[in-house]
Amino acid sequence: MAAPDLPSLIRADLARHAWWVIYLRYVCAAAVLLGAVILTQSMGARLDGGPLYGIAGALVAANVLYGIHLGRAARRTGAASFDAAARSLILQCGMDLFLLTLLLHFSGGVTNPLTALYVGPVLLAGFLLSVRAAYALAALALCLYAGMAILEYRLLIPHVPVPGLFPPAAFRNESFLVVALAALAVTVGMAALISLTVSGRLRGPDAGEDNAGP
Repeated sequence: MAAPDLPSLIRADLARHAWWVIYLRYVCAAAVLLGAVILTQSMGARLDGGPLYGIAGALVAANVLYGIHLGRAARRTGAASFDAAARSLILQCGMDLFLLTLLLHFSGGVTNPLTALYVGPVLLAGFLLSVRAAYALAALALCLYAGMAILEYRLLIPHVPVPGLFPPAAFRNESFLVVALAALAVTVGMAALISLTVSGRLRGPDAGEDNAGP
């Protein structure tokens, strides 16, 4: 849940931020569609675009559900409450990490450099929610990525290579996997720290100590 010491400005605008994230996700869905078309049609990547189009559709469907949830909360009280907006944002960020992992799996797996996108939900949680939410999402991102890498490495799920674009055999290279996992851990950890440091300064000199608790 969100920390109770968030400044009144962020608390008052959290519902608006939740809607803003929903609108941003429509842009992301369009980017997934455009990226799939470019990869398969213009860059010569031998890739089945079906799963990517499905993920883009899942982003849109999830957005509709988020909008319905926030809309119903707003009808009951005149505006979505802070708690309702916080729950929506946590759910949105968690689902985004899951869908991003699926997107990576179906477009090269651990060889896909778009792993950097994991920092987005972590940054949002650090700026708008709590210390606990930021670190929980960072841990979730690492677990999802590591799970994908291990399952592909053990051949428990099929690796989906992208010949002509990413190295097709890197998912079986142990050194590459260790470096990729370590890089992601450092990236999401730093994203959480930076966002929490900035938001802590906005909250005031005493907010860091109060916000460090569970």
